[in-house]
Amino acid sequence: MKDFYHMLKPWDVILVILLVLLSFLPIGIFVLQQSQYAEEDSVNVAVITVDNEIVEEIQLTGNTETREIEIEVSDHDNNIIEVDNERIHIKSATCSDQICVRTGYISRPGQTIVCLPHKLVVEIQSDSGETEDMIISS
Repeated sequence: MKDFYHMLKPWDVILVILLVLLSFLPIGIFVLQQSQYAEEDSVNVAVITVDNEIVEEIQLTGNTETREIEIEVSDHDNNIIEVDNERIHIKSATCSDQICVRTGYISRPGQTIVCLPHKLVVEIQSDSGETEDMIISS
């Protein structure tokens, strides 16, 4: 271990720190881009789709109630979605991996929860008038 520290030069440490900081740049760009679409007078809507068909749209802006929605995908497969004030999450699901449940609450435009085994998508969209399709690749 002592030999390892002896091999490092001061510029190596600076280069590693710079690369780590640059790795967070895409996250910063994405957050900045999403904040431009979220205006003060915009209305956030949660769109629930199953197999690319819209099941329900829920207005989150100004919502003060808590309710549960049960989405039955098939006879034995279902998801329970909970709307709590201005945020939404999947409370329980019968899928095996439970990634959708562990995602937690979402409330900002552009955030999504996906349950791949059930082909269920919960997406927050901003209803601020003009919308534009964008392709974001990484």
